[in-house]
Amino acid sequence: HQLQFVHKFISSWIFDLKNNADVTKNTSENFSNNNYNIQSYSTHPKISYLASPNTKFDAFYAYTTRENTIADFENLNQHRLGVSFAIAKKDKISLNGEFNYYINDFEGSTFSPVAYQILEGLEEGKNMTWKLFAQKRITKFLDLNVSYFGRKSETSKTIHNGNIQLKAFF
Repeated sequence: HQLQFVHKFISSWIFDLKNNADVTKNTSENFSNNNYNIQSYSTHPKISYLASPNTKFDAFYAYTTRENTIADFENLNQHRLGVSFAIAKKDKISLNGEFNYYINDFEGSTFSPVAYQILEGLEEGKNMTWKLFAQKRITKFLDLNVSYFGRKSETSKTIHNGNIQLKAFF
């Protein structure tokens, strides 16, 4: 379930408030340690500045709680702070980026499929993620996409991941 409120004030500022209530379930007869029933609640306030019709900057915060209501009763309280931007140019170039800082207060075993689901692949404690996506229209029928993703936690080395895609339209 989701409730969202969006309000544009002044001429170039947008306030967005989103609240979610979710339930995620998994049941396995053969692997009972993979069973979970996760109830999640979150609130996401965000403020956006429209610098031009093709340029937007965002600052946001999210608070999320997740609780497994069966088995080991794992739970998470998560705080996320972030900034993002989107720029599109008339010469058919677009650039998007985002940086997130997470604080995960997790109770339970972090080495279980349930913990991986609750933490969304992140680790307990402080985490950072960032991404950058660039798209260039080369011709009417050809696009070049470049994406880069990174993440870092307190206990692991920085992980970098990227990809390049040349897309043809027929």
